[in-house]
Amino acid sequence: MSTTTTAPPAGGASRQGQMPSHRVLTYSLGDVANNMSFMMTSMFLMVYMTDIVGLSAGVAGTIYGITKIWAGFADLIAGNVVDRTNTRWGRLRPYLLFGPAPLALVFIALFSTPAGLNPTMAIAWIFLFDALYQLAYSFINIPYGSLASAMTQDPVDRSKLSGSRSIAASLAAVALAYVVAPQFGDTAADGIRQQFMITCIILAVIAIVLYLVCFANSREVVPRASGRISFKQTFKMLGQNGPLKVLLLMAVLFLTSNFVFNAVALYYVRAITGNAAYFAALQLSQTVGTILVASFAPTITRHLGKRNGYLMGAVFAIAGYSMIFLIPGGSLTPALIAWFVVGLGVGGTNSMMFSMQADTVDYGEHVSGIRSEGGSYSILSFTRKIGQGIGGWLGGLVIGAFGYTAGVEVLEGSDVALGLRIAAGAVPAALALGAMLVAFFYRLDADTHAKVVDDLTQRRTQTSIAEAKGVDAELTLVGAAGVGDGRTTLMRKPGLPNPPIVTLFGQRGSGATDIGPLVAQRLGVPYIDQKFSSRELAQVDQTTLLSDSAFNRFLRSLSGAGGQGTELGAATEAASNHRMATQNTQDVLADVENGGVMLGRNGALVLGPVVGTLHVRLVAPMDRRIERVMYKTGMSASDAAEQCEIEDRLRSEMSLRLYKWDPNADEEYDLTINTASTTYEQVADLIVNMYHSKYPENVAPVRGESEDGNK
Repeated sequence: MSTTTTAPPAGGASRQGQMPSHRVLTYSLGDVANNMSFMMTSMFLMVYMTDIVGLSAGVAGTIYGITKIWAGFADLIAGNVVDRTNTRWGRLRPYLLFGPAPLALVFIALFSTPAGLNPTMAIAWIFLFDALYQLAYSFINIPYGSLASAMTQDPVDRSKLSGSRSIAASLAAVALAYVVAPQFGDTAADGIRQQFMITCIILAVIAIVLYLVCFANSREVVPRASGRISFKQTFKMLGQNGPLKVLLLMAVLFLTSNFVFNAVALYYVRAITGNAAYFAALQLSQTVGTILVASFAPTITRHLGKRNGYLMGAVFAIAGYSMIFLIPGGSLTPALIAWFVVGLGVGGTNSMMFSMQADTVDYGEHVSGIRSEGGSYSILSFTRKIGQGIGGWLGGLVIGAFGYTAGVEVLEGSDVALGLRIAAGAVPAALALGAMLVAFFYRLDADTHAKVVDDLTQRRTQTSIAEAKGVDAELTLVGAAGVGDGRTTLMRKPGLPNPPIVTLFGQRGSGATDIGPLVAQRLGVPYIDQKFSSRELAQVDQTTLLSDSAFNRFLRSLSGAGGQGTELGAATEAASNHRMATQNTQDVLADVENGGVMLGRNGALVLGPVVGTLHVRLVAPMDRRIERVMYKTGMSASDAAEQCEIEDRLRSEMSLRLYKWDPNADEEYDLTINTASTTYEQVADLIVNMYHSKYPENVAPVRGESEDGNK
């Protein structure tokens, strides 16, 4: 599988965060279509196999387990085929056009097992069509998961696409539960097989229509990458990546926990609460919990850290599963609470797991020199499929061992009832506890990861300089003691003066766009404006700026929520962000080759270790910034205030997604200046005087002068 490039899209990139809302919506419909079949198999296939086809719970669980693990291999097959695709519709979109029909056929066949088959033939029928279903599903879900990063290279837009997908998938699962679960109230009713076949036909038709809508409204505007996943290098990286190995074990245990519960939940609801129709309400309760905690994932990460956030999610899951084991029969309200708590646990752990996975990619590059988003996420995806398969197999094994068979009367206090409680509650709680204990061995905390990111950034800066000059990267280094300020990377040969380089990062309305050119003029070097939207945002374009609604921010907060089939999407987004950051690093270094005053572009991070640089942050109180924006754009006070808030937030988001650093942290700068009570000229003089005081030997090169001083 290849990952997405970040070359500028044909025809020019859209403005930051400005993908049309209808395109975000229609993209999310693709995952609604996915869940018409995927959640049908995840939530109801086990019960269909035992109560309608008549297989034993142990056999049904074994089929469920084997085909889920096979799905991991199917993903790899589909990924390699998709990688070689090139059509007039693009690389990914054709699978949304031609893939739905085969998927629909095998899905309908799976839930249309003929009556009268002997047990062996019934097993063969379901096993065959479930295996074919998993393969056909991979050929849609793999390209669909990659499509978001092919539709836009803007991290804000990509996160909106991912967030909308998470919501749509969750709501589709709830809607499916409302439609299908009541049909399991009486599985001995006349015509029940035909009823399920008709239900699946309707679901398949809806899914085909939604896939076609997604196909028609999506666009592949980001060119494909040229590279492939090297699994040899990936496994080499894995051997040195302790945090990733711990995370994979956490994933196996927690996904096994979750899918034991998923596989037997309907059995439990029907027998213990007394009504299969309650399943839909319980599914909704769990979904609310999942979305709620996922929307607070960034806040949880800031205050608790990722590992502690994961531990908190695991505690919720353990509590919820324990409640399910203990609640009295015939009780809906306690069950609603228990399912909600489980949702908090599942949403919290999934969000943190995907965020931690991104950190392990950085760590793997740091310790091995190998960066492999695609390979790393593929391993995680396969590991999660193993957990799903083991969970389904274990659920069937447990309820079968306690005597569950089709049509058995489940009395409170009976062995069968105890088996259902153990399978739905005790076993998932124990496995979630195991995942939580393993998480204590995950040592990649925020401080360690920040050091890893700083080291990688310095390496990339040194490598880019060395490649540009055709020298070994070691020759770009100088001992920190030699310069006295911790700078270790040379832009010039040792002994030659470095051209003046100043980086500026300013809040909207702090005057950075006016002060930057003044500083450049005084230092005799070029002024380099922001790359990401600054000049555009300085114009009177209120529609662009004021579109960052609370709902859009909510969508972005859900972008890391994870869930079924989201691993490849996360991988392509991470790879795309990394490629964009790498290109920006190269552009920044090229632009300041002969000195310069650079506004934004994450210059303080990229040029942080470069000898002869001064990093400045400009701030001002909000009321003063509002006045300046009003004067410059003619906006009202309320619109100017909103513009300041939005632009600052989006720039911060861009830096966090591309470089995983916070540009608003004062410790990243040599100088932070409040521009509210001084003129722009005074601020410019202050910066220039500071630079000359710090680097008196550095002067702007004469026009046309080369590095060795010759003209």
